[in-house]
Amino acid sequence: MRKDHPTFRRLARPLGLIALIASLGGAPAMAETVDMPVVVRIAEDASLPPEAMLEVELLDVSRADAPAKVIAAHRYRIETLPAIIKLPYDDAGIDPRMSYVVSAKVRAGETVLLRTTTAYPAITRDAPERPEITLEQTGTMPVADMPRITGVEWAAFEIGGRMLVTEDPPSMTFGEDGKFAMYGGCNRFTGQAEIGDGTLTILQPLAGTRRACPEPRMNLDKAMVAALEKTTGFVRYGTNLSLTNDAGVTVLRLRERPE
Repeated sequence: MRKDHPTFRRLARPLGLIALIASLGGAPAMAETVDMPVVVRIAEDASLPPEAMLEVELLDVSRADAPAKVIAAHRYRIETLPAIIKLPYDDAGIDPRMSYVVSAKVRAGETVLLRTTTAYPAITRDAPERPEITLEQTGTMPVADMPRITGVEWAAFEIGGRMLVTEDPPSMTFGEDGKFAMYGGCNRFTGQAEIGDGTLTILQPLAGTRRACPEPRMNLDKAMVAALEKTTGFVRYGTNLSLTNDAGVTVLRLRERPE
């Protein structure tokens, strides 16, 4: 049959349309990688180890009678929290009928120090577009891996939960023998501390100068001394140092001053 025959033209139109539909809708969907933003926080009484490696997973938890299925997993080097990370996953692998959660942990060797202990929904079933997760303390860093706080000049940037905005912040240094020197913001102090594996006790009384300064600087002195009086422990994470009280609450935050 010739191609210009009317019958051929009538048959060719639907066949061409079918071929077009097949090329557009019948072919497998192309995989698309999507980055899901996740806000990662740390519990008030928890601490981040130095050079922490954060492991974040997207899990399918639809079946109660089966283990969670890992949809995506990624690792991130972090120094401070809170932080926002982007978790990449294959959008083609998501089923809107299923339930998904975000899970995370931080390890020191084989020991899990921090992890999420709550299910944080993601992607489907009205889950937030940007999940916010919190890491809880679940383990203790081995003593051999405990970071040292001596031989470093520490500058304060937060006292009693209040951030300091000053070009001349309070600072302090600890010696190997436990002796320490502190600039409170106006006066200078010296004293003795007992430093253990995560424990820190400031022995009283402190010796200090009696310089008179404007009231805001004098108040810094008082706040620093009050924070030290409450201190019973410390946590160092990277270049940051937190001094904590009996309840594990941070009373003073400092950061390492570059040499």
